[in-house]
Order: sequence, then C-alpha cells, then structure tokens
Amino acid sequence: MTSHPFIKFPPDLGEFPAHVWLLLGEIQARIDQIKRIPIPRENSDSLRLVYLTKGVHSTTAIEGNSFSEDEVAKIIEGKLQAQPSREYQQQQIDNMLHAFNAVADTRLRGSNSPFTMDLLNSYHKIVLHNLEESLASEVVIGALRRHRVMAGRYLAAPPEECARLIKLYCDWLNQDTQATAGYEIASQIIKALVAHVYFAWIHPYGDGNGRMTRLIEFMILLRAGVPDVAAHLLSNFYNKTRDQYYMRLQASHGEYRDGSYPENSNLQGFIRYALQGFKDELDEQFSTIHSMQVRIIWHDYIHVEFRKRFSEKLSAARQRQKRLILDLTDHKFDEPVTKEQIRDVSPALYYAYAERNKRMIQRDLNALLDMELLLHDGTGYKQNSDILLGFFANARVEPGQRTS
Repeated sequence: MTSHPFIKFPPDLGEFPAHVWLLLGEIQARIDQIKRIPIPRENSDSLRLVYLTKGVHSTTAIEGNSFSEDEVAKIIEGKLQAQPSREYQQQQIDNMLHAFNAVADTRLRGSNSPFTMDLLNSYHKIVLHNLEESLASEVVIGALRRHRVMAGRYLAAPPEECARLIKLYCDWLNQDTQATAGYEIASQIIKALVAHVYFAWIHPYGDGNGRMTRLIEFMILLRAGVPDVAAHLLSNFYNKTRDQYYMRLQASHGEYRDGSYPENSNLQGFIRYALQGFKDELDEQFSTIHSMQVRIIWHDYIHVEFRKRFSEKLSAARQRQKRLILDLTDHKFDEPVTKEQIRDVSPALYYAYAERNKRMIQRDLNALLDMELLLHDGTGYKQNSDILLGFFANARVEPGQRTS
C-alpha cells in the first residue's frame, strides 16, 4: 500500500525516553493501589456506576452527542427519556452502555476471545444498533466500508485495503506482548494506546470508528487486569482535552501530500499525551476512592468511640451529638461549618435543634471537641478525621479549644 505507508505491523514505537518509563511505572503503581483499596460492595458498585457513566458520556460526547454527564446518568438509571428529536442521541448512549457492559461481562466470565474481524463487527453492530436513520446511506452496520472517508483532515486507508489491514491488526493484537519484568500491565497500556491510534488510522467502518477505538482500548485494558473504574478514565481524559486529542491523532500520521502520507508515524506524541492524562486521571480517582475509604473508617471510629465511652445505651443528648458528628462528616467532609450553619447540615439536625437555643448547639459541639472528634479552626467546625493518620509524623491535628 503506497498511500498510507506508516501503517506497519508490528508497530514501530522506537525507543521511549526515560520520562515515559517513569510515567508507566507511576501508572502501574497507582492501578495496583486502586485494585487493593478495600471498600464495601455498596460503595464499589456506586463508584463503578459513576465511572461507567463518565465512560459512556465521554466517548459519545467526543462524537458530538449533546447530553450532559448528569443526563447520561439519568438515562442509565432509567430516569430520563429523550424527546423525539434527540432519541437517536439517547440510542447512542444506550448502545455504548450495552457495549461496555458486554465487554465487562465477557471479562467477568473469564473469556478472552481472540480479536477477529467477526468480533469487531459484532461490537460495531452494538455500537450502531438502531441508528440506521441517522447514518449516511453508504454505511453498513457490522461490515467494513466500501467507500473512501475523511476524518477531519485525514483521508482514511483505501476501502480495498481495510480487510487486509484489519486481519493484520487482529493478528498483532493476539500476539503475546514482550513485557519488561515488573511492567506487565504497563506494556498492555502501551498496546491499548497504539491499538487506539491504529484503528483510527485504518478507519475500517463507514461510521462509529471513534467509539470503536475507545471500546477496543477499554477491552485491552480490562484484559490486562486494569479495574473497570480505571479503564474508563482515558475516554474521560480525551473528552476533557478534545482539542488536544484530535491534534495528537492528526500529528500521529502527518499531512497528506503528493498522493500519500509520510512513511513514518509519530506514535510517541500521542502516547506521551495519553499517558500523562491517564496518570492525572488515576491520581484524581485514587484521591476520590481514598477519601471514600477514610469516610467509611471514620464512621466506624465514631460508633466505636461512643460505644466505648457511653456503653450501648446512649442518652438523648449523646444520640444527638453522635448524629451531629456523623452528619457533619457526610455534609462537607473537608470543609468547616459555622455554628449558625449547623441546622442546615441535614434534616435530622434541623429537627433536633429547631426548638432549641444556640447554647444547646454549643454544648454539643463542645462535647465533641472534648471527645477529640471535632476541630474548631477559627472559621468553623469540622471532623477530626486526621486522627486516623496516626502512623504519619505530625499527622494528627490537635483538637480546638472549647468556646462559650
């Protein structure tokens, strides 16, 4: 093939600079941390839904779907039905939800079917299911294209080359990756990114190629042992940085001149961009999960402290104080609340203090300060959850002084 000489198998990645290996090491370590954080099933299921929503929203939004992330969440929960003029966009969301779940279900069953044209065609049918009316007439769902297509400024591979290229693509995906010891997941992350770019280069279908690239990337990450909550993060990053995403894809193959593209590609530019984004998204996700875990442990600590100090049977005042610290924790975990805002923290506290004067609120706050469950920093009150960080030097913040 002369028009797209840069589409080579196996891919020519060249030598990665040191900072790429450092990024890969950080990413693999962060994934390992996320996999090992113990949290209750209810909370892990909640996180799974959050990041599935992000994945579905991001990969459809990149292609022009106008539903917001909140709206996508409602669609997934069955709480939103689009108006007739936007039903096709809701169908796009339903399809990607089905596709991601189908990949995850296959992984849960322990089945890693080899990549084949039939497998890709079957997922393409899911991605474009029931969207015929919104597609160009030449698009055939579940079949390779037979016409030339442009993706932005990119002229995709000739249609007569698609079958051969997809065969080579699948053969390459099915080959065992030679991983550097200790970088087993990292090597699969590189493979997922390269597979993403290569599929975009081949552009084998008349429509839905972008969604397929990100679905294949997700599939490879899951097979590598990346948790599903983390495997959705790259799509989220691409959507956040959509201008860079398109620019990096364009730069990966260069410009079409004199009837062909450059012989060599620039995969490393896209890989560096994606790895930095993946690392940043993983750091943010780890912080979210860690905060959730701390909150769970802090709740348990509160229950233990009240039981230890006051036995199982609590007076009405102690029950009210326990409710106060629990609700403060759930309200704004890391932000102080003033005494005047206490009644607005939760319906339970509103009713508990509705007919009481501010002195009772202050007495309860002072009791929690004495128990070292609460802090007062001059701007307001917040839970003293740093007490859980006892193994770290200077981690504990001393409780605030009693106030009148």
